[in-house]
Amino acid sequence: MKKTGSLDQKRIREARTAGVKKTTQPSKAAKPSPLREGRPVGLLEEHFPDSGAKAIRFEYFNPEAREVLVAGSFNNWQPQSMPMTKQRAGMWSTEILLPPGQYEYRFVVDGQWQDDPMAARFLANSFGGLNCVVEVKPAAVSPRGL
Repeated sequence: MKKTGSLDQKRIREARTAGVKKTTQPSKAAKPSPLREGRPVGLLEEHFPDSGAKAIRFEYFNPEAREVLVAGSFNNWQPQSMPMTKQRAGMWSTEILLPPGQYEYRFVVDGQWQDDPMAARFLANSFGGLNCVVEVKPAAVSPRGL
């Protein structure tokens, strides 16, 4: 490695002495700014208020399913926008970042709308069926300095 470095240095010196204005320098790897090194930038914290959004995990068990999607009030009931990923042993799951509030949802399993059997609450929908309900509660506010 030292031979390559010294060869590059020699080429730079030769280019300078030959009157060439453009010098070629060995490529250097980009270094992170010392202000950012090893720490998150923090722009979101500094410039945006805490939305209180939480990652909500949706799970559905069906080892025979070929495709499972989740649709709800959080994605304007568009199932194709939120496909779930098949995990081991037939479990399907996805995580969605949601701000505090109450959301209705259903699963679409191989094109058929299905209830979440693990849902804690249900509400009647306009199609004569039920929608599952998930409630995202705001984070508890703790006093600063404790």
